[in-house]
Amino acid sequence: MKISGNNKGMTLVEVMMSIMILVPLFAGVMIGYVKCIEYNDLSGNTSAATLAVQNRITEIENTPFSQILATYDDTTFTVPGLDGIGVSYVDDSVDNILNVKTVFSWRERNGRVIGEDVNQNGQWDAGEDTMAVNNELDSIVQLTTIIR
Repeated sequence: MKISGNNKGMTLVEVMMSIMILVPLFAGVMIGYVKCIEYNDLSGNTSAATLAVQNRITEIENTPFSQILATYDDTTFTVPGLDGIGVSYVDDSVDNILNVKTVFSWRERNGRVIGEDVNQNGQWDAGEDTMAVNNELDSIVQLTTIIR
C-alpha cells in the first residue's frame, strides 16, 4: 500500500510564522482604532468648548459696558457634559476699551488635560503657566475680543 504525502495543509512552523506576523499587525490596528476614538472625543470636546466660549463672549458683549468689568473679570463658567471650566479675563488698562479674553480648559476621558488649568479650579496657580508665560490660563480654546 502506497501512502501519498498530503501537500494541501500547512505545517506547524508555517502556522506559527503566520501568527507571529498577524499578532503585531492586529495590535497595531487596535492601537490605531483606540487613538481614532480619542481624537474623535477630542474633536467633539473642542467643538463644545469653542461654542461655550463663543456664547460667553456674546453674553459679555450684550452686557452694559459699565457692568462688564465687575461682572465678568476673573469669573468662571462650566459646560454641561464637559469635564472642564472656563474663565474670563477683562483688561481695562486703556480708557473706554475693554480687552476680554475667555479661556476653556478640560480633562479628556483618558485623563489628558487640554489647556493650562491642570487642577480645573478656574484659577491660575504656580506651575500651570506652561503654554505662554503670562500669569493667566491659556488653552487651545480661547477667544479674545475688544469691546468699546
